[in-house]
Amino acid sequence: MDSKTLTFLRLMGLYQILDPNTVKIYGYNIHHIVIMIFVSFLFVVSMLFPIGLIYLRNDITAFLYYGGCLSNFMLSCFKIFKVMYCSKDIWKFIDVTRYYLNTYKHYNINVLKNWDTRSIRAIYIYIMIWLIGFISWFSSPYILNEYTVKIRNIDGSYSNYRVNIFNIYLIASDETYNMHFYIFYIIEIIIHFCYVYSSVVSDIIIILISFEINSRMEIICIACGSLNYNICPKEGLSDSNVIKLKKRYDVIYDDLKILIMDHKTVIRKLQDYYAIFRPVILVQIFIASSSHIVIWFVAVMGFVKGDLGSSILSIKLFTVHPLVSFQLFVMCYLFGSMNEKKDSIIFALYSSNWTEMDMKCKKLILLAMKMISSNNLKLKFTSTKIVDKEMFTHTMSFCYSIFSTLVNYNKTN
Repeated sequence: MDSKTLTFLRLMGLYQILDPNTVKIYGYNIHHIVIMIFVSFLFVVSMLFPIGLIYLRNDITAFLYYGGCLSNFMLSCFKIFKVMYCSKDIWKFIDVTRYYLNTYKHYNINVLKNWDTRSIRAIYIYIMIWLIGFISWFSSPYILNEYTVKIRNIDGSYSNYRVNIFNIYLIASDETYNMHFYIFYIIEIIIHFCYVYSSVVSDIIIILISFEINSRMEIICIACGSLNYNICPKEGLSDSNVIKLKKRYDVIYDDLKILIMDHKTVIRKLQDYYAIFRPVILVQIFIASSSHIVIWFVAVMGFVKGDLGSSILSIKLFTVHPLVSFQLFVMCYLFGSMNEKKDSIIFALYSSNWTEMDMKCKKLILLAMKMISSNNLKLKFTSTKIVDKEMFTHTMSFCYSIFSTLVNYNKTN
């Protein structure tokens, strides 16, 4: 990881969260303590949501909206808890400069630089999308201070609540909520900040490590594919000097062993990475997919009803639609790329100049190909559904089909 990336991590506070040498209080990282205080507040508030969901069971739009808020808040808490609990293991991934690459001299370092640049760009885009959503929701009470959100109560009556960030009124009456509006607003600001920071920190760590693993896999594949083309050209193999020829074969054999060992190291790190983040990633993919459906459903219901409050909620939800799409796309793209690169090492070995190698090198290549092909390490949502770009496409198609179905249903009724 280059110095720019490390500087960025320090500015975001990620480096301090993971660094085992950070200032500690009673043996605990001081940043962990502060984060735990704020995230615990978010968790406690989230635990009150089921009460509000019971209260809103007659209003399907509000029920789905608050159900989506609950799932995303809980996911944010889960992700940051996981990061802090596994901070020592994650630190080993962040300090990637000390592993993956051994003494092989022909790695294309430009590949690593390109992946580093792409990772930083992806993170900048991600943060910008978060900022747009954060500012939109944060400023909505000021922009829409004259409007109210209408909620259907259990008894069939309606209550009108002033527009707030999330409108987390739980079971408070509209009179109480509107009278103490700014107290609820301050509470929601704290919730909003905790939710955003926890989500951003966790996702950036996942994105950075995923890009790093992808870069290591690609650079090894490129090196395997070019093996024996530049190191030991074909004309050199016809040399009458047997000793010189044997030395060249030994160089190829040693380089091949280094590449295989590097690949094994990457796969081992990938296994550790999946062991830590697999639950987080799978839950996030499920919630992101569900959030897509909820956003489209609320949007259709809001505009069909013609209710101003529902329309306002729909607009606010659409500001986070790019964020949810980006989260889902990046996860599917990165882990799909890992699967492809893990499998492409076999083709890379076959693409090397193995026909001009000696029997010892050929046997080693054959053994490596068998070992790699027997490894079925892939991130799967189910036993048959692999996390890749195809999953993203299917999810988007499913969401838009639901949207079309809802629109047609409302037109006919």
